[in-house]
Amino acid sequence: MNPFTLILLVLFFAHNTLAQYGFSTVHWETFGSGIGTWHAVDINDNTDVWTYNTSGFMEINGGGGFDDEDWLISPAIDMNAQIDEYFIFDYNDYFKGSFIELYYSINYNGGQTAADVLSATWTQLPLDLKEIDGTSCFSGFHPHRAIDVSGISGTAVYFGFKYVGTASLAKNYSIDNVRIWADYYNGLPNNFDCCNLKDAIYKKISKQTYHTYYTSSTKYDIWDAMLMSDVRLNDAGTDTIMYCMFTDFPSTTGEQELLPCAERNDGTCSSTIEGDCYEREHTMPSSWWGGGSLRSDTMYSDLHHLVPADKGLNIAKSNYPPGIVETATTTGSNGFKVGSNSTYPCSSMSYFEPISTYKGDYARMYFFMATRYHPYIAGWQTITAEGNCAINGDSCTVFEPWLLQVLLTWHENDPVSTKEIERNNAVYAVQGNRNPFIDYPEWIGFIWGNSAGATCSQVALPVEFGELTATREETGIRLNWETHSELNNSHFEIQRSVDGYTWESIGTKQGQGTTSSSTHYSYLDRSYPIKEILYYRIKQMDYNGDFDYSQTVSTLVPAISSLSILPNPTSGSVQIYFEELQKDLDIVIYNAWGKLLYTEHHDEAKLIHLQMEGEPGIYLVQFTSRNDVNLTKRVIKR
Repeated sequence: MNPFTLILLVLFFAHNTLAQYGFSTVHWETFGSGIGTWHAVDINDNTDVWTYNTSGFMEINGGGGFDDEDWLISPAIDMNAQIDEYFIFDYNDYFKGSFIELYYSINYNGGQTAADVLSATWTQLPLDLKEIDGTSCFSGFHPHRAIDVSGISGTAVYFGFKYVGTASLAKNYSIDNVRIWADYYNGLPNNFDCCNLKDAIYKKISKQTYHTYYTSSTKYDIWDAMLMSDVRLNDAGTDTIMYCMFTDFPSTTGEQELLPCAERNDGTCSSTIEGDCYEREHTMPSSWWGGGSLRSDTMYSDLHHLVPADKGLNIAKSNYPPGIVETATTTGSNGFKVGSNSTYPCSSMSYFEPISTYKGDYARMYFFMATRYHPYIAGWQTITAEGNCAINGDSCTVFEPWLLQVLLTWHENDPVSTKEIERNNAVYAVQGNRNPFIDYPEWIGFIWGNSAGATCSQVALPVEFGELTATREETGIRLNWETHSELNNSHFEIQRSVDGYTWESIGTKQGQGTTSSSTHYSYLDRSYPIKEILYYRIKQMDYNGDFDYSQTVSTLVPAISSLSILPNPTSGSVQIYFEELQKDLDIVIYNAWGKLLYTEHHDEAKLIHLQMEGEPGIYLVQFTSRNDVNLTKRVIKR
């Protein structure tokens, strides 16, 4: 059995303690002694159905001599009892042939005949499969990146792996450790800011299910993990290459095509020429904490800040801090620079500057490291001159003022990208923890302030509240509230709850700084979840970090049949599926600023194919129908 799988099995048998790892387990099947809670259905040929391998996984050999379709189907899973669900599984493959597919159904009856499967409606989920058999530097099981399935609702949802083989060409697939994790940030206090918030987040993200080996010939290590988290197709779509931020051309062609196996630095690549090979870059240099490869605190092998990097440019980067380069001594082909800046306190030192597309990536990795290693990081200040220039010795703020300003500016100017989201999901599948500043980038302001000079306690400020109301409108749920004797720079956080106890932030509103007797504010929630009752409140904080809440209000949301939009994110086309047939259905698309872009009408509809036109970004898709459906969903276009 693969060592990575063995560790996950051990964790499964103690999964009643998994809450300490920052998530709840909705479902976990290890196939430890058989097919377990799942079942297999063969559609038209019983010679190559899914079978149990005694090493502890399920296996399909598609080459049975006939064209065939085989399903491996989960038990009914309740997707309404939690939030932020992610579907993860380990897999391996052999031979050549078509890829496996993953679907879900909300109307499958659970029967184990071909007719039962074929009569259900199955919606395909997007997979990012690597051809393991064709990867010369890896064999064994890979954890597939976590798939966001939080958009799927229903109390009896079935997931199914489908494989279609042909008589002449088919893969052998193995599936293990199918798990659905949810509620990662559940229980995080919602009344913290500054150091208190940072410490609370640390307690969440410091719990990992698995600590990856840096280098190992027998165990799953960083080289192996990068084959999942950091590869992409080249611009021509002909080869798989490493995603190197030092050499990538985001908008044009011309990047160095660093091949995952052939150009890995295995100790024989000694050239400093750009494009010769890649290695594992510690975005926050390992020398800052004293180096070493087998540390109990794991920062040496933490995938959240380990990325592939061109060796020549990584050597030039050395252990310098990030910063703006005035005079470059090294310039990469895509604009990556290493050089000096006379305005910084350590004027005799060099700095590295990635291109603008990746500056936010680096900033959020630095903020992650400052939070994940919260108890240790103050002691790193004096280990090296470069670290001393960057770190201030305070475990809360961590960074010297000049570097904090650089990181905040980079973070604000380069928002979270699809690349970061997908990488965060891949690392989550391997390590079991997430980078919270990719999921909630606004938390950086609540801990460190912003680049304009507002401190963490000034980013959000309290006030005396008047009445809060929540009413349903055609395009969403409208919140209205009043304030009295408001402070300057007031900042409101709109919070929503599905149970009245656990709260999430859904938006913000900047105050007007008025001292008048009454100031009115309004906020429209266009993307509320499918729940019968929703609760709302407004949070606001003052300069000293004190906070206050408005009263809590509730509003009825009309019952709606289960709805799914996939894929999401999308490159353009999405499939919308309603559990129940909708009458007089209107679909309206807005951009993120509320501008109306497109409308269409269906006399009746259950399955709709919709083309998302326009530039990449966030779109709001509103649905209204005679069935008393009034719902808006967020769709991300890449």
